[in-house]
Amino acid sequence: MLAIGTFGPTAARSLGADRYTPAAPKTDFHSSTIEDRVEITSARAQEIEANLGPREEGQLLVKVSASLTSEQLKDLAADHGATLKQELKIPAVMQEAFGGKLVVLETGSGLSEAQTMALLEQDERILSSGTNDRLELIDGRRGQHRLEDDGSQQPQPPSDDKPKEKLPNDVHPEQWNIRNRNFPGGVDGADIQAGQAWTITTGKSAKEGGPVVAVIDSGIDAFHEDLKDNMWNNPREIKNGEDDDWDGFVDDIHGIDGHNGSGNIYDEIGHGTHVAGVIGAVSNNGKGVAGINWDTQLLGVKITDGDRLSLLAAITGILYAAEHGARVANHSWGGLIDNPILKDVMASSPTLHVCAAGNREQNSDTTPSYPAAYDLPNVISVAASTRKDSHVFFSNWGTESVDLHAPGAIVYSTTPINTYQEMSGTSMAAPHVSGVAALIASKYPEASNQEIKDRIIYSADKVESFRDKSVSGGRLNAFRALEDDTTAPAPVTDLKLTDLTADGFHLTWTGVGDDGMEGVLSQYDVWAHYGDKKTRLVPEFPKGPGAKESASFRTEPISTDRPLRVTLQPVDNVGNRPQASVIETVLPKAAVPFSDGFDSETSDWVTEGEWGRVEEKGRGMVFTDSPNGDYKDSTDTGILSPVFDLSNMRSSTLTFDAKLKAEKWDFIWVEASNNGGEDFEHLGVIRPNDDRDWQKHKFDLSALDGNPQVQLRLRFRTSNKGTDDGAYIDNVKVEAAQLK
Repeated sequence: MLAIGTFGPTAARSLGADRYTPAAPKTDFHSSTIEDRVEITSARAQEIEANLGPREEGQLLVKVSASLTSEQLKDLAADHGATLKQELKIPAVMQEAFGGKLVVLETGSGLSEAQTMALLEQDERILSSGTNDRLELIDGRRGQHRLEDDGSQQPQPPSDDKPKEKLPNDVHPEQWNIRNRNFPGGVDGADIQAGQAWTITTGKSAKEGGPVVAVIDSGIDAFHEDLKDNMWNNPREIKNGEDDDWDGFVDDIHGIDGHNGSGNIYDEIGHGTHVAGVIGAVSNNGKGVAGINWDTQLLGVKITDGDRLSLLAAITGILYAAEHGARVANHSWGGLIDNPILKDVMASSPTLHVCAAGNREQNSDTTPSYPAAYDLPNVISVAASTRKDSHVFFSNWGTESVDLHAPGAIVYSTTPINTYQEMSGTSMAAPHVSGVAALIASKYPEASNQEIKDRIIYSADKVESFRDKSVSGGRLNAFRALEDDTTAPAPVTDLKLTDLTADGFHLTWTGVGDDGMEGVLSQYDVWAHYGDKKTRLVPEFPKGPGAKESASFRTEPISTDRPLRVTLQPVDNVGNRPQASVIETVLPKAAVPFSDGFDSETSDWVTEGEWGRVEEKGRGMVFTDSPNGDYKDSTDTGILSPVFDLSNMRSSTLTFDAKLKAEKWDFIWVEASNNGGEDFEHLGVIRPNDDRDWQKHKFDLSALDGNPQVQLRLRFRTSNKGTDDGAYIDNVKVEAAQLK
């Protein structure tokens, strides 16, 4: 995993077997030897191993039944050749939700992590397991001014409307994120509207019962001139070399080091100190910078050890934060590795977790970054915006997996030893949201995680270029998030679904207001549930009460009917909602303009070279390039399909099964033509894989929609570096939506 404040090598995403979904127990063999059980589970172990990322060798995080005693835990570990190394303390506020115990096992008997995990899957005492993933936290980009120069949003003239503001005496001139007025290269108002928000609340100190905000990062310089007065102080601990509060950590005055279990949270890197300053640098003290919370309680959790960061340290920090009452936790780290233990711990935590979306310039809907991508009521994912209200080019985005944008380009904040510096990244965007979440918790202490999350998402200032990049389609607005509003929008009463085809539909309705039929609504929350999938629709921003509103939906057509349920719910800026409008119908099955399983007595496919049909056990007849033995070097031959008609079709998709037993330099090329074979459009390539077995492949054929004469060509191209069994093809099928 990567620290979100920077760039670097990414962990490989799992595309194969799920390394964490347990296989069904095959038999009761706990009385067998470990060697026998390893042999029985060897195939599953290989599946797990293929999808593991960088990790601490020999360590597993394991969730077990809550009823097991310490002695039983030791016996459990021994049953699988492992050793019980640690039992993590689950805070009382999490025990019911977590529903188990969490232990660290050290693998033994010469077994790998994957082999041990495969054994554990067969044990009913085990609820889930995962590796202790090795993560990285590397400092954020510093002073990269070119981040502002993407030109996607042109500066707007300043407004004559001057809202009431309350400003401290230490807003630094470089803090455009706090107040963006006449800033070079910026757009007036492209900030979090902190000045207006501070007319409502500036946060609360420990004496006032203010919320605790955990910074789970590289630590905090707790003695920084602009942070020390806002540091959390453990009320049950004194610095005396002892664990006064019996929480397992010695001298944890301001937090802990999750790696070595000490109370030393000093930040050698500067990343966590920068994050802490955005959330809660002391404000109105005439020095440094203004934090979003003038008064707060910053709890430091250091999860780095030099340039190392482990999942165990992060989970230790999350548990510690929950035990000591953290209302909000900031996570400016993440990566592509999904781990069920991390998700379970975060889901069971009473804390609101604000997470950086990631700096990989990727769509998190398709390439998730964790923990930001966890779809949980207590997780918020934050992308980065600039002083022009444009998307920072390296920031991740996602219409379903990223909630909103916040300032993340050239953010000026605290760094160790009483210094200040600019940094950029979603690492810097997330603490803006954590800071506003703390303001909301100060103003509305009884608000639930979901209520705070809704206020933050739906109060965002709408930015057209963000509309398809996040749930909110906007940038954080602290002022709107703090509004005292209990009036819900009016329900939509005339939702209509038209143009229903196998690949989608069109919706229309009459707009409603923010309060009943008054004011402009924040958003329409529209979802399509079809078969076993669901997709969020992205309509235009609301136009106003009585306006004509609409949204369209497109999906891949398949040749079976699917139940369809569409829900639409207006949402105002603090999350008030009326009853949803619902339409239930059926997404019709796709047309099948072409299909061939090669089992008829004769074939209409045109063959080149030695291509021919052979019988495959369990499949019937299939095509192969070399029916009489291994293929030859340096060949380029294929099969050409009969002509089929895509007139009046849309969203055409090609699927087929292929088995490729070939050298790594040899490929199947997939092509299509709409002019009798004079020209072919390249659709994709199938490369050899380790399985060397049948797999289903899918290709987009929509570029040929509407053509009456379409043909497919599958070519097997070989190098001169060796021969093998060859290419096999079966079950070619084209599905499309038939237009009316």
